[in-house]
Amino acid sequence: MTDYQKNYSTVDLSYKSTWSEGNVACEACHGPGSAHIGLAQRGQLKKDQLGFSRTKPEPLAWQYKSGDPIANPSGTPSDDSLNMCARCHSLRMPLAENKPNAQFHDAFRLQLLNEGSYFADGQIQDEVFVIGSFLQSKMHQNGVTCANCHNPHTGKIKIEGNGLCAQCHVPDVYDTTKHHNHPQASSGAQCVNCHMPERTYMGVDERRDHSFTIPRPQLSASIDVPNACTGCHTGKDDQWAAEAVAGWGGKSAIDHWAGVNHRARNLDALASEALIAEVIDTSNAPMVRATLTAQLGALGTQEGILAAAALLEDEDPLLRRAAVTALRVAPVNVRWQVLAPHMQDANRTVRFEIAESLAEAYVQLPEPQRAGLHALLQEYRQSLSHTLDSPGTQLTLAGLELALGNRAPALQAYKRALEIVPAFVPTLINLSEFYRGQGDGKQAEQLLKRALVVAPDSAAVQHAYGLHLVRLKDYAGALGYLEKALELADAQPRHAYVYAVALDSRGNTKDAIAVLVGATQRWPNQYDLLMALVGYMDKAGNTMSINKYLNLLNKIAPESP
Repeated sequence: MTDYQKNYSTVDLSYKSTWSEGNVACEACHGPGSAHIGLAQRGQLKKDQLGFSRTKPEPLAWQYKSGDPIANPSGTPSDDSLNMCARCHSLRMPLAENKPNAQFHDAFRLQLLNEGSYFADGQIQDEVFVIGSFLQSKMHQNGVTCANCHNPHTGKIKIEGNGLCAQCHVPDVYDTTKHHNHPQASSGAQCVNCHMPERTYMGVDERRDHSFTIPRPQLSASIDVPNACTGCHTGKDDQWAAEAVAGWGGKSAIDHWAGVNHRARNLDALASEALIAEVIDTSNAPMVRATLTAQLGALGTQEGILAAAALLEDEDPLLRRAAVTALRVAPVNVRWQVLAPHMQDANRTVRFEIAESLAEAYVQLPEPQRAGLHALLQEYRQSLSHTLDSPGTQLTLAGLELALGNRAPALQAYKRALEIVPAFVPTLINLSEFYRGQGDGKQAEQLLKRALVVAPDSAAVQHAYGLHLVRLKDYAGALGYLEKALELADAQPRHAYVYAVALDSRGNTKDAIAVLVGATQRWPNQYDLLMALVGYMDKAGNTMSINKYLNLLNKIAPESP
């Protein structure tokens, strides 16, 4: 749509949306066109005077140096193409009015390479709409823009077949059997089939991955990510593909950041050092570094927190925002000391991440220090008004109000979230916890039972209901739900810990040990899991295996008393 205005009413949850044109027309990218028309009518149009707020970015020149198989950029890279195209072609949350001349990272909060949306190596998984993939690529890092490959007015690629890539990659080097190891002109010889594999959405919509990855079947074998080889050779397995690529002299998986990202997703505390190394490696794209920086918070190590704090001065807003995210694990007084000087960051996404992180500090601050944070929180509230029709935004508002001690507005936001999407599981769980805190156990139970009906395969729901039964002292009944939570794909280490404690409290220490041994294989190097396991082994007199886990604990927390 061009000039789309949502016009959402929070009173009756209705829309009175308007738009200028029912497609992507000139003004969607170039801004208002009245001045352009006026110049044209007066015969005054010039290349440098078109009357638009945004015009086609001047592309870089691409030149070959002697003997270089890949063209090199000449000129100054610009974000203009990103700012124009990414407004629609990205998985993001709007923070301001969608204007053609806005800086993308200031007007939108782009989703990082999060689990569930992207595989651990950055390949597309869910519908992520291109830009998050493209920002990982070496092409983007070197100044390639959307318009180098796509006609900006038709959206179609400029050249069919390998000629598109041959604009910058010498065909005599890359479009040869020596490079792609497939018969010339075959499907396997097409650059895009190896470096931009397709994934089908909604059963009909094939989309190519724009991170331009190198096929690494070794990664598939070790961390369960897809690869282009077995995507085409469906009768073969990853080991076959890995051996074939190795035989061609292909790159190994060792030099890829996916391995440490996979460890971080599994909350492996011993991954912190390797994660920091990838974060500070400037050869990695900022999108990748930002994703890994945000992971530092989940590991919660002191070294990770220090590494994140150092990135608050980085020039890239993605990295600064991710650094704030990572710092949320720090105590609130530490967060205030580190983040307060950055409340005036030039970028909205960074400021609003700081607002969320410091909200709970507000009530603890002396009056003179509240003023700056109050202004930031008000600006943040205003930005959320653009997405009040989202249950996620209503949950964010509820969390913000709770942090500020405003329970009535928080309850209103929770209820509004349920009005918008009655089966939104995060709302059901959070509102249940809210009622429990208010002493209303009946309402809390009803919401959890609703959650069990709409999302029986949610580990969070099963676990929450198990805890509810524990509070009612129905310990036998609780065990089934706590066990079910641990069996589900989205289980967390905390679920294993709580289930083991519940088993031990019922006199099943042996079973608790078995649960924890399995959990330490699923989530390696978890401090709480290992501490509980060692304690239960000691209690059961199982000293034969205890040293193995004590040694792991000593690696994770060598300074712990």
